[in-house]
Parts: sequence; C-alpha cells; structure tokens
Amino acid sequence: MCGGATPDDTGTQIVLSLVRMNRIRALDAANATLTVEAGVPLAAVQKAAADAGFLFPLSLAAEGSCTIGGNLSTNAGGTAVLRFGNARDLTLGIEVVLADGRIWNGLKALRKDNTGYDLKQLFIGGEGTLGVVTAATLKLFPAPRTRVTALCAVPTVDAAVTLLARLKAALGDRLTGFELMSGFALSLSLKHHPALTDPLPSHSWYVLIQADDSAANAPLTAMAEAALADAVAEGVASDAVVAQSVDQADKLWSLRENISAAPRRPQHQARHFAAGVRHSRIHGRVRRLAG
Repeated sequence: MCGGATPDDTGTQIVLSLVRMNRIRALDAANATLTVEAGVPLAAVQKAAADAGFLFPLSLAAEGSCTIGGNLSTNAGGTAVLRFGNARDLTLGIEVVLADGRIWNGLKALRKDNTGYDLKQLFIGGEGTLGVVTAATLKLFPAPRTRVTALCAVPTVDAAVTLLARLKAALGDRLTGFELMSGFALSLSLKHHPALTDPLPSHSWYVLIQADDSAANAPLTAMAEAALADAVAEGVASDAVVAQSVDQADKLWSLRENISAAPRRPQHQARHFAAGVRHSRIHGRVRRLAG
C-alpha cells in the first residue's frame, strides 16, 4: 500500500521474504518475554502471548499478514503507541545477519541492561539497510482484563488534543489508544464498505479511544464515561458512544481499520458492522452502544 516493499527500476534492489523463518523459539513467563523469528506474523505473536496469559501490545490493521521482521524493520507504531511506544520500545534483543554474512547475536532478554552501546537500535527502523533482522526477543505485558472502547465526535483537531490531555489526566497510563479520524476519511470507509455504520454521523472529526486495565474489577468504564461526559458537557466533545461488548468494540475498530484500504478494497471483503445500531443515554450526555 505504501510502496515500502516495491523495488525501484534501477535493478540494484531486492525484496527479501523471511516468511519461512516462522518459529516461536521461546516464551519465558517468569521474565515476560517471547523470542520469535522474523517471519512470524504479528497476529501469531499476539496469540502466543495471549495463550500464555500475556499481551503483546503492538497492533495494526495488517497484523494478520505483516511479520515481526517487517515491524522491526520499519519501527512500527500501531494503535497502542500512546501507552507502549513503537516497536523499538517493545524489543529487548535481536538477531541480525550483516551484509558480509556474519550473524550478530544480540538476543538479550535482560531488562536492566546499561552496558555499552545499544546496537539493536541501529537496526530497528533501518529497513534492512544495515542488516537483516532474523529474530527478536520481545517484551510481554499483563493481559488486560478490563477494556473500554469508545467513539467520540469532536468539533476540531484542537479539541481532540484537549480531549487527549483530559483523558490522560483521568485515566493515566490506562489510556492505550487515541486515533483521530476526519469525517471525510470515515465517509470513504462507509462508502466503500456498505456493511459499516457510523453510530455518530455528520461530524467533522472523530476520535477512537481505548483504555485497558489488567485488574479484573477495575472501575474503568465508569471512569471513562465520566471523563467523556464532562468533555461533552463542556463542549470539548460533541457526542460519544461506549461499546458494551467485545463484538461492539471490534466493530468500532473496523471503522478505523478500513479507512486506509477503503478506495481499493472490494466491498464483499468489508468487515461486518450491523446496521441500525441503537443508543441509550447516560446522564443525557454520553451514550452506550445497545446490545
């Protein structure tokens, strides 16, 4: 889509696929780390972490096909960068093949490592120009047991920035995702994916919000709803809806994930979002998506 894997016409470039290097080498539950080869799809890394009771927080729309090697090569950010940082922040060590064929084994899993140069950071984000990443040791985090997903309409970009500051103050590091979308971008997604429905139509700007907590009984929903209600009451936000189930949260995220591919994606491949979503009022200001 962005041309990063397309060689130019000089004949001096190559495209290297590592998809056959797809082993998960080790999972260290005590240290909360996962060591994988570069060809493992991001979704498979997420699943391996989840199966062990952990979270690998890197997440993006292409996670079913993109690989860890590509994620590290581009220093991918994803939708949880607000809380967890880019791919380089999620990596403890890497294995690299250098241009002369030598293998640099930097697969360290030590979290407090203040020795010498942090050479892995030269290769992460280097897009293969200094060497090819063939494996990585990744950080894992406690799996979220409470999650809130909300879609909020805001009048301006400046209002979105103000809303971000308010949510940071109200939720702290529980705020995981904050995705700004224009009404025009959302309209493209809706136009090319008729199965999708906008629960807050006719606004210029939208923010998709996600907050997570590893505690099972955390009052996260109430905290998020109160913060959004205050934002609506004070004009920082125009309206908001809060998902009431995992399925509803997935459908809200599908609005965002289909934007980039909207102009070129066949309609029959659109992620389903049932029409006719109903709403119920919360204190007359913020709304929950009805089940």
